Amino acid sequence: MIDLSALPDQPGWSRWLARADEYRQAAEPEVIAQVEQAVRDFPAAAFAAGMLPEPLPVERQDKLPRSEHRETTEGARLRHRVVLEPSDVRGWHLGRGVLISMARTAVRPVFAPVARGESAALRADGTVVRSVIAGWEAYPAPVAVEVDDRVVPLDEYLRRALSEHRR
Repeated sequence: MIDLSALPDQPGWSRWLARADEYRQAAEPEVIAQVEQAVRDFPAAAFAAGMLPEPLPVERQDKLPRSEHRETTEGARLRHRVVLEPSDVRGWHLGRGVLISMARTAVRPVFAPVARGESAALRADGTVVRSVIAGWEAYPAPVAVEVDDRVVPLDEYLRRALSEHRR
C-alpha cells in the first residue's frame, strides 16, 4: 500500500497544483506535448522495469465511540477515525505530487471534508486531518517538478524514477 505520509494534505496539493499550473502556462506547446507523451509512455516503461502499480488509497471515516471523542490543541473535535481502503484506480506514486495511473494519465486526489464545523479525523499514524481522500481524478500533468531547490522537467523526473528503481 502507498505510504500516506508521503501524500500531502489538501493544502499541500493546492500549492503543488498552483505551481504546476504556473509552469504549464509558461511552457511552449511542444514542451507540453513532450510531457504528455512521457506520461503516456510511463506505464509501459514502469512495467518493463518491474514497478507494479498499487491501488491508490481512498479514505473512509468511521465514527469513534463517544468515550474516545476529544479535542486537539488547535480546537478541532476528534469524532472520526480514518480507515484506508484501496480504490479502483491503480497507479504509481512518484513523490512531489506526481501520481500516474495505469490509464496513462496524471491523477490527483479528490478531497472530502471530514464533517461539519470543527470536526476532524484521526489517521492510524496519529495525524489529525480535516479532509479525507475520497477518490482520484485525472488532471493535466505537471510540466516540471521542484526537486532540491531546482526545477526538473517531468520527463527527466520520470526517467530518474525508473533508473532509481532499477538499482
